Parts: sequence; C-alpha cells; structure tokens
Amino acid sequence: MYTLLSFFRMLILLSMFVSGTILACPEDETCIEESSWHLGLAVGVGIKTNPLVDGDDIPLVILPDIAWYGEKAYFDNGELGYQWLSQPQFAFETFLQVDRERAFFSFLHPANILLTPTEGFSPSSPDMDTSDASVSPGIPGPEEGEIQNNQRSLSIDDIGSRSWALNAGIRGHYFSSNSEWQLTLQQDVSNVHQGQQLGLEYSHKWLWHDLRLGLRLGTDWKSTDLLDYYYGVSEKDTKLSEFYFEGKAGWQSYLSINAQKPINENWLWLANIGYRKLPESLTNSPLIEQDNIRNIFLGVAYRFK
Repeated sequence: MYTLLSFFRMLILLSMFVSGTILACPEDETCIEESSWHLGLAVGVGIKTNPLVDGDDIPLVILPDIAWYGEKAYFDNGELGYQWLSQPQFAFETFLQVDRERAFFSFLHPANILLTPTEGFSPSSPDMDTSDASVSPGIPGPEEGEIQNNQRSLSIDDIGSRSWALNAGIRGHYFSSNSEWQLTLQQDVSNVHQGQQLGLEYSHKWLWHDLRLGLRLGTDWKSTDLLDYYYGVSEKDTKLSEFYFEGKAGWQSYLSINAQKPINENWLWLANIGYRKLPESLTNSPLIEQDNIRNIFLGVAYRFK
C-alpha cells in the first residue's frame, strides 16, 4: 500500500516538470482551445436519486460548468490535472480530485454542484434531514437504528462523520472515429481511507443534422478500504452490534445517454438520463436502501464566450 501511494505521489510530481506540446485543438465545438476558459450554465428540471437511508433525492436545477485548459495543465469541474500526451488516437494524464464518494453525505461537495464528464450530470445528495419516525416501546429509536420486516436500517443522520479524501489518478484514452475508451486508476493520497478505484468506460457520439447524441457505458471497481470507510458500520457509528457491517470491494456498472441540440450560438437544449447499479457488497449495508442510482435532466445550457 505504501509503495503504491509513493508511486502516485512521484508520478504527479514528475508530471509537473515534464515539458511537451499539446496538439492544436481541432475544430469541434466540444473542444476547449488551449489557454482558454470554458464557462457554462445549465438550467432545467431534473432529479437524482439517493440510495442512502433518509437520503433526500436532489433536484437538478442549476448546474455550472467551469473548465480551463493550458498547454498541458488543466482544471475541469473540480479536477486538477496535467496532460502528458495528446495525440489523435491516444491521450494520457495524471490528476488530482476530491473523492466523489463523500458527496452522498454532504451537499457542499464539487460532485453535487459542478458537472462531471463521467455521468454528464452528477450532483448526488444533500445533507440528509432527520425524518419524523414513530418510536414503539422496546424498539430503538431512529437515533440508534431500526429493524423492520427483518431489514436493518440505519439513518446517515445518526452515524459518525466521513472525512474528505483527495485522490491522485492516472487516465489513458484511446480514440477511434466517434468512439473513445478510457482506463482510470485512482488512489487516496490523503491517508483518509487509503482505498483505490479502477474504471473502464466506453463512449460513442452520433451527429444527426444538428442533434448530438452521446452514450457512455462503464464499470468502476472500488476497493474494500474505500467502500468500508464510507458505508461500513462500526462502534463509531452505533452501539448496537447487530448493525455492524464491513464493506467489501465490488463493481459498479453504469449507463448514461445525453443529447444536445443548438438553439443559437450560445444556447442549446440539453437532456441526460443515467443509471448506476450498486454491488451486493454495498447494498447489504444498513446505510443503503436502494441498489441503484438514477438521474434525469432536461433543460437548456448557456455557454459564455
């Protein structure tokens, strides 16, 4: 573990000193030209489900899009990175980003506010409000968890806090016509949970007249250390041992479909629908009440120029 952590830190530091030149931005409206800001704002109607017990679904109404790309360094909606290679068929970068898993426990998180490339729109969940649950004699109240119909349930309002984590990552791209493959490896470098995650994604784009359609299919492997830190339950969360749970590594598969249609030079219609399946190693946690995450959004976006 220490060797892998040291490797990531060394790779990030080395990338800051490697010189090179990125190829000029091709003539594509989705590409950000070198040394320029990309500012946008999406406004519409949408929602994303929250799989956590007592987790309110979050409405998707106003979603900013902020990015800047220099010669090699870039900032893209909360991700700070350095691109080693950018070629017509291959690209490779290292990056730093706040671990998005904590977004399910706190609204003030970049993944809840900014657009992300993986899911199109990824605000997850706000701080959870305590529900008004009745308490029967002899049954623990919601502050201690509940067992109903042989199902364990523990509100995230009543557990210990989950800290912010910072991930360092490596991402490779392979481009073919209108398709792209991505392979991403991330490691917690903040020593919060010391977990890793590996992601494989395929995306394809279609252009029909002025309508742009996009499809993303992917799967993420998340380590035991990562899932157990956020979704495991121990004595720090409750005194009731029957709720104790140890998270195990697992795969999360997802699908996202989006559409864009220009209205004029600055405005465009925007639609997105997404689905993510949670593994059994995660859904057995008393903090989880749904085995999937769904999102849908329909609105308009404005691009500042």
